Amino acid sequence: MSESSPVALVSSASPVNAEPVRAILFTGGCRSGKSGLAQRWVESLGPSRVYIATGAARDAEMAERVRRHQVARGAGWRTVEEQLDVCAALRECMPSCAGQATAQSLPQPRPHGVLLDCITLWLTNRMLAGHDDAAILRGVEDLAALLRAVTVPVAVVTNEVGWGVVPETPLGRRFRDLSGEANQALATACTDVILAVSGLPLAVKGGVPAACAG
Repeated sequence: MSESSPVALVSSASPVNAEPVRAILFTGGCRSGKSGLAQRWVESLGPSRVYIATGAARDAEMAERVRRHQVARGAGWRTVEEQLDVCAALRECMPSCAGQATAQSLPQPRPHGVLLDCITLWLTNRMLAGHDDAAILRGVEDLAALLRAVTVPVAVVTNEVGWGVVPETPLGRRFRDLSGEANQALATACTDVILAVSGLPLAVKGGVPAACAG
C-alpha cells in the first residue's frame, strides 16, 4: 500500500484509545481550571496534538501568559496561532470525511486531538478588528457547523463572563452579550459541555471524560 493511500493515512493517525469522536466545550470562570481539564483530555487521546491559540501578545503581561502556557503544555504539541480565522485553522486539522484524507488534503499529519483556546479571546480579537456583531456571530455559526461534523476530537475552551455585575461600558456589555450568544451556539453544537469549578469538572451535557475525572 502506498504511503499516500487514504486508508494508510487515516489508520496511522487513529486515536490511541477507542473513544468516539467528540467535540467538548470546556467552560467556567477565570482560573476555574477549564484549560487544564481540556489539555488533559486532548493529551489522553494520543501523541499528535494541535493547539489553536487565539491569544495575541499585545503587551508584556500577555506575552508572559503565552510563555507560561507554552511551558505548561510541554512537548508533543504543534501550535497554530490564529487570532481571527479559527475555522480555517480547524479545517486544516481534519478532512471533511475519511475518504478525503489524502496526502494533498493534509498539510500536516492528522492529529489525535485539537485544543482551541479560547473563544472569548477570539471574540475580543474580532471586535478589536472592527467586525460587527452580525459578522462575529456568523463566524460563531460557521465554527458550530464544523464542531457538529468533527472527524478528530476537539476541545474548545470558553469563559462564562455573565455571572458578575453588569459591565459599566457599552463595549463591555456588547462583549458580555456576544460571549453569551456564542457559548450557547457552541454548547448546542458540541457533543459534551464541561463546566469547570475550582478545577473540578461538572458535566452539563454528555459526560466527563475519564482523563478529566478525579
